[in-house]
Amino acid sequence: MYFQIKNTSKKRNNLARVASKGAVIKTIKEKGWNLSDCTISQLADDLVKKSYKGEDGRAATNQAS
Repeated sequence: MYFQIKNTSKKRNNLARVASKGAVIKTIKEKGWNLSDCTISQLADDLVKKSYKGEDGRAATNQAS
């Protein structure tokens, strides 16, 4: 399970991605952000691991040849 943190008070350098719930607060504190300025959303594992695309950018097929 992956989480994306977006600091809505900043225009640039406002995203962070973590792999666990416990790392969300830790990452916000490390960056010096206020928790009330952040939105946290859960990302699908396939979007982070890129298992849905091959190296050439085409959709991966899970068919045996």
